[in-house]
Amino acid sequence: MKRLSIILFFALLISSFFNLQSAYANLPASSNYQLQDYSFGAGGTTNSQSSSYGLNGVAGEVEFGQPASTNFKAGSGLTYMLTVNVPGAPTLSTPNTNYDRILFVINTSSNPSDTTYALQISTSSDFSTGVNYIKSDGTIGTTLATTDFQTYTAWGGASGTYVTGLTSGTTYYIRAKAKQGDYTETAWGPAASIATQYPALTFTINNPAITFNNLNGGNSYTDSSQSDTLTTTSNSINGYIVYGRETQTLTSSEGHTISDYGSPNSAPTSWSGIGFGYTTNDTTLSGTGGANRFNNGTNYAGFGTSAPGDPVDDGSIPVTNDTVTVSYRVTATSSTPAGTYKNTIIYTIVPSY
Repeated sequence: MKRLSIILFFALLISSFFNLQSAYANLPASSNYQLQDYSFGAGGTTNSQSSSYGLNGVAGEVEFGQPASTNFKAGSGLTYMLTVNVPGAPTLSTPNTNYDRILFVINTSSNPSDTTYALQISTSSDFSTGVNYIKSDGTIGTTLATTDFQTYTAWGGASGTYVTGLTSGTTYYIRAKAKQGDYTETAWGPAASIATQYPALTFTINNPAITFNNLNGGNSYTDSSQSDTLTTTSNSINGYIVYGRETQTLTSSEGHTISDYGSPNSAPTSWSGIGFGYTTNDTTLSGTGGANRFNNGTNYAGFGTSAPGDPVDDGSIPVTNDTVTVSYRVTATSSTPAGTYKNTIIYTIVPSY
């Protein structure tokens, strides 16, 4: 097709040469030259194609500059390469009030599925300062590599991808560019912005003080009706652990004691014998002995006194009003001296940011 175009081009030149003296009085001319024809645009067809080749026609040409809008830019010249659409502003969010990461979803602007995208992130709206690039692994870096261009699917598709390692309480601006093969890279598209949150944690215990029933022959010197509800809200990315310990065994003002239940946190057992112990209904508990070693609150262990204590509750992801019940049981003997026995339980929550 190129060879045919060249032949026709020279034919037109020859025609112009032999018709130089023909009468076209109304055409632009000088004493030495005359313009045989003129028009706006490059002419041609919309497209020409065969079973093996296709040629996109040119509808016009830009004489100077690059006309542009928010989402598109026209290249100048007749042979400017076809480019994909400039990506629109991405969709940004901070699920679970994230403090060190932002979830972004690429705006493809109807580009083909094999289009790849790169992302730029900044702490300034005009990208003049604090500029970085989102790397293919979701971290940020000062340089943009070829491998940081990924398809919409590789960037998480409609579910998006997190960019991590950000500063809490900071507004970030993110924008994208696209390409589909060589020489097709677009300019940066419009930016979207969002602020990261601050690390947050709340932890409550519904019963700050518990009083057991009087222990006597009528209740077999046993009370298992008391419990605490532990409620946690945390945006810690890696969750949290609540540890429990006691300051001493149950002790009366006269110095008498009720021993702790003999089974440890790592191997709680169905209640047997005497003592003071606890159970938790957390079925995914961390630590040794299995995640559901307390058998949904039917196996018991005794508190220890070493800090920070033993795990009684935990969560592996950010949570809101996550509740766990820790229940207590005390069983004495008929020979246990009468008196008021006291103890202090300390719960310590450790978030993992």
